[in-house]
Amino acid sequence: MKRTIIITSILTILAFYSNAQETTKKVDILWGAEEKASRRSTLAGLIGHDKTGIYVLKKQRKGLYGMGSIATIEHYDTKLKKTKSVVLDLEYKGKDREYEGSFHLNENLYIYSSFRNQRLKINFLFVQTLNKETLQLNNDIQKIAEINYENKNKLNAGRFSFKISRDSTKVLVHYHMPHDKGAKEKLGFHVYDNEMKPIWNKVVTLPYLEELFNTMDYEISNTGDIYVLGRIYKEKQKLFFYGKRNFNYHILSYSNTGSVVREYPVKIEGKFLTDMQIAINRDRDIICAGFYSDEGTTSINGSYFLKIGGVSKEIMAKNFKEFGMDFITQTMTEKQKKKTNKKVDKGKSVEMYEYDLNNIILKDDGGAMLIGQQFYIKVHTTTSTVNGQTTTTTTYYYYFNDIIVINFSAAGEVLWTEKIAKRQVTTNDGGFWSSYVLSVVGDKLFFVFNDNPKNLFLKPGDRVESFRRGKGSIAVLVELDNEGNQTREALYRASEAGILARPMVCTQISKNEMILFGQKKKIHRFSKITFK
Repeated sequence: MKRTIIITSILTILAFYSNAQETTKKVDILWGAEEKASRRSTLAGLIGHDKTGIYVLKKQRKGLYGMGSIATIEHYDTKLKKTKSVVLDLEYKGKDREYEGSFHLNENLYIYSSFRNQRLKINFLFVQTLNKETLQLNNDIQKIAEINYENKNKLNAGRFSFKISRDSTKVLVHYHMPHDKGAKEKLGFHVYDNEMKPIWNKVVTLPYLEELFNTMDYEISNTGDIYVLGRIYKEKQKLFFYGKRNFNYHILSYSNTGSVVREYPVKIEGKFLTDMQIAINRDRDIICAGFYSDEGTTSINGSYFLKIGGVSKEIMAKNFKEFGMDFITQTMTEKQKKKTNKKVDKGKSVEMYEYDLNNIILKDDGGAMLIGQQFYIKVHTTTSTVNGQTTTTTTYYYYFNDIIVINFSAAGEVLWTEKIAKRQVTTNDGGFWSSYVLSVVGDKLFFVFNDNPKNLFLKPGDRVESFRRGKGSIAVLVELDNEGNQTREALYRASEAGILARPMVCTQISKNEMILFGQKKKIHRFSKITFK
């Protein structure tokens, strides 16, 4: 009898892993070759693509303590074969410049770099094109912005950031001016077309003290108007002051080459807005969406949607909705659900904790989708004494867990909500292998992330197993259709691919293609996912 039970168990386990090894038929995967690289090297990002292939930026830490890095630009053809690799040389007139970013616009690859002139006390921003054949910088460098930090140290010299309009016809270069305590916040804007020809620029003074204003996001419309989302604090820059909410969200817009300024206070009475993102639609309306809490904490209890007329400043659509217990408990075990329901029965508030709003996607019908993820860090410190010598060890645990998706109609109504079960816990790596990459294909969403193969067959009430970096891990493909129905399938096995995916540096490159990058020890490898 015992022998029969043992044989049956073995067959069940074998059947489980046999099913787990079946990969999705929804995509075609093109694998690039395995490449040997330094353990200190990794992909910084994909910086462009065209009919010849993709252009990527890799960085390698240098020095004994990894201070500084060497940047290399590489080209891979449409079959993911490396054709060229060139170290990015940012030296100019004997001075080293700092890499700031890059964009592929209008078939040109633009490289941005900065240089802090300590004698003049000016932080200069430069742009130049990259020769796609040689991967060498062209001799067309031009200065496009500068920050004067006179009477300030180099740590207060400002930093440049960039945004591209939805239709990729406008480029915004923005920066904070060096601050003085007690002075009002100053921002610098430079707007260019997609050939980096200047359209307008301006330094603006906000009506808020620098100490009480925190810029959260910038957007630029297809017409070159600028929108600034920020938090205005009542006291110090703290979310709470003496236990009470201490900030409100505000939006500022600058149109007609910066000559027309509009302010949009954003507030929903009785709700604490914990997160917000903005997007500008084709009609120049402002879409504000995010999460709210009833408790006034960083936990969340629901989502909200606002559509504000860009010119009229009127609220055209407004809605907020609680998640509901079914959604909150969707990925919980039966034991966790019972515990949560007991809290509700006792009249206690139940909310979801540590969720960050990652993205807002505008839909063609005027609606929007919110994408969020549970993320938090735990710090564990231990102290031990051996032979009179005390040693302190600090371990950082990075948690990247469930993904949530909220689908809004053009009127702001919640069409559906869905939660994707995910458990990723790593230590002292900043979440190097964690999080997800998203592709929008037609009216469907596809998520790719590293997972435990046991999670392929999750049923309601099952425990969600944590991702492990060992040979048993898999990359999964989760599909959400236009009604919020979810399917979960294996994309590939890490052991067969020879690498682990790095979702945070992967990206969608066309309507139905995604580039994935993975590495393990000294091995780098690209793959291209084509959705059928």
